[in-house]
Amino acid sequence: MCSLRDLLSVLLLTAATLLGALWLPGAWIERNVVDQEGFLAITQPLAEDTTLQRSLTDSAVDEALDHELVPGFVADRATPLLQEQASKVTGTEAYTEVWDRAMVELHGALFTPGSSPLDVDLLPLIDSLLTGVEDTLPLIDDLPRPGEATVTLASIPDVPLLHRATVLDPWAHRAGPIALGLAVLAVLVAGHRRLMLTLAGVGAVLAGLATWLLTTRIEGLVPDAVDQAVFLGPIVQVFEQRFAAEVMPQGVIMLGAGALVAAAGLVLIGLRRSS
Repeated sequence: MCSLRDLLSVLLLTAATLLGALWLPGAWIERNVVDQEGFLAITQPLAEDTTLQRSLTDSAVDEALDHELVPGFVADRATPLLQEQASKVTGTEAYTEVWDRAMVELHGALFTPGSSPLDVDLLPLIDSLLTGVEDTLPLIDDLPRPGEATVTLASIPDVPLLHRATVLDPWAHRAGPIALGLAVLAVLVAGHRRLMLTLAGVGAVLAGLATWLLTTRIEGLVPDAVDQAVFLGPIVQVFEQRFAAEVMPQGVIMLGAGALVAAAGLVLIGLRRSS
């Protein structure tokens, strides 16, 4: 009878260990990648990244002059002024509006099966650039605006792992409590509770170790086609850094807690043998 109870306990502990290993990474991904608000919270500070700013402003400058409505002599005079305005427009509401739209489109493209274009409407940014040129050149007023200025900033590669990550919502945050409940149940139903308590601690150590290893190798696990992609690459690299910085300490805590539980189980086993 005890052997069957112990077998059931081992199965419960195995499930608890697997859930524990998935808990912290899964919860972080669900909160900061799958959830749009969490995604936008991380990408918002990147609006000040000079490389990403140039991607938007250079495209806006090209679009501002790349239509038949602007006469050649006007374009010749406006080009250096547009380039000068590009460094100033990044602090305007127009730039913030375009950046926010770009990040919303990026989040959607990441969860679209297959390769997806990142199309962004640059018209608010173009209007701000041309307004700055008009203010600089008194003799040139009411420069024509393009009817539409949607450009493809980048091609977002297919990321199958992210498509599967959507199943984490809303289960990711529950994985930890469920794992703890399974571990407690395993100890309670076991025929040899002290041994199972020790194994429960070992399971937590393994789950914490798996989490720690994942954070240390996250950059190598993300394909180069993703974290080296045009426009997308710098953004993904920030997510990798945040993931490692925030999840690693939690994995270490889990590992330490498991070690304490395992040590307590070994002490109880030793006390029983000595009695």
